[in-house]
Amino acid sequence: MKTNNFYKRLNFFFFFLALLFAMESVAQSEIAVFVNSRGSNAIKKYDENGNFMGDFIQPNSGGLIAPEDIVFHPDGTMLVTGAGNTAIKRYNAQTGVYMGNFSSGYALETPSKMSIGWDSLLYVTQWGTTQNKVVRFDLQGNFVDEFTDVPTPNGLGHVWDADKNFYISVYGNGGNGTVQKFDSLGHSLGTFINSTILQGPTNIWFDHNGDMLVEDWTVGRVLRYNSDGQYIGVFVDGLSNPEGIAFLPNGQLLIGDWGEDAVHLIDSTGQVLGYFTSGNGLIDPNCVKVSVTPITNSISAHETEIKFLGVSPNPATEFTQIHYALKKAAALKVEVVNAQGQTVAILYKGEQSPGTHQLVWDRLTDAGYYAAPGLYLIRLSIGTETVKAKVIVQ
Repeated sequence: MKTNNFYKRLNFFFFFLALLFAMESVAQSEIAVFVNSRGSNAIKKYDENGNFMGDFIQPNSGGLIAPEDIVFHPDGTMLVTGAGNTAIKRYNAQTGVYMGNFSSGYALETPSKMSIGWDSLLYVTQWGTTQNKVVRFDLQGNFVDEFTDVPTPNGLGHVWDADKNFYISVYGNGGNGTVQKFDSLGHSLGTFINSTILQGPTNIWFDHNGDMLVEDWTVGRVLRYNSDGQYIGVFVDGLSNPEGIAFLPNGQLLIGDWGEDAVHLIDSTGQVLGYFTSGNGLIDPNCVKVSVTPITNSISAHETEIKFLGVSPNPATEFTQIHYALKKAAALKVEVVNAQGQTVAILYKGEQSPGTHQLVWDRLTDAGYYAAPGLYLIRLSIGTETVKAKVIVQ
């Protein structure tokens, strides 16, 4: 009898231990999906399976009018542009509570899409009739400059390449849209993709092959172009009015659709799998963003050399910044590791002084191609000490 009780207790112990590991795994991999409901002046929240979790930002909260885009600030807050607002709004990223205007020193005219660039500045496109250049703010919200040297009327999504050239989709009138190219200083390099096939571009992004994917709102497709701007073919078909793009950790795509008041779930080959979500008052979804549950990068007592490791923005679209601090000079290695545990890029290897440091990863791997969307680890090692932080690339 005592033996049976022993084994029962032992089995319960292992069951409890497994449960703890499962709970930890769920907590570490938990993600949330945020979708703009432009037509109701709100932002809705979903779990990774598309289950509705309520209005995260309530309709008209903080005077929000026609939300256009979301950016997760490195300080943990959420930034939102509204087409009817002249300033970027800031919200608590855990509760959705309005915290006031973020941007200052420049009255935006119909602001649209945003990104944090390689230079740690926030880039904002404008749809205005008199103000339609791309504008930059620092991460404290202070106006820096009008970045592009020529207007980008009805500008929307934008990305950078590995050489820090800047690309922006210019919707035009929905029939003559283009993608324009600028150098890292904002000087125009001309039209990258013309309107021969493309009609009404919204969001753009590079895939791991270096091809550019373009959502065409007018024809309901996602088009593929090579790195020289030459048309390759249709990547996704059968949509209505696509705008907004995000990637789940498994590489599947989420695309908002105005015409269907829904978000599509699409596999990595471009096959539409059905709706990720629809209903629950979702109107004119034009932005989809995936948020990773913050990882507490605690350092155990024996790890005496690494004080901190963090990444931002997270999720990352074009660039992610790695911030860390050392207690004393040390030889270290900072690398990017994929979900299979393989090193895809070594960002730094060598001696560094004590204090804070920053690196930028532009999604390029050591093999010379863009990292595919998905979940990655930033791994910092000093001798036998290792600290990791998760980042989603989308």
